[in-house]
Amino acid sequence: MARFDPNAYPDRLAFEAHARRIRAEETGKAFDAAIVWLGARRDELTNRFGRFVAAASTHSQRHSTH
Repeated sequence: MARFDPNAYPDRLAFEAHARRIRAEETGKAFDAAIVWLGARRDELTNRFGRFVAAASTHSQRHSTH
């Protein structure tokens, strides 16, 4: 709350409403960044798993003679 000048908002309710709006915007930006980060990690894991499956499928499936 140190960013706000209380004299600019003589009405306390308007001041608090403005603070809530800014807080909501900042929280939204943080969640958006987290979603982008999680999406990148998901894509990375998907690619690694796909390469693993592709490598595993190239090995011949020999049956044991025992």
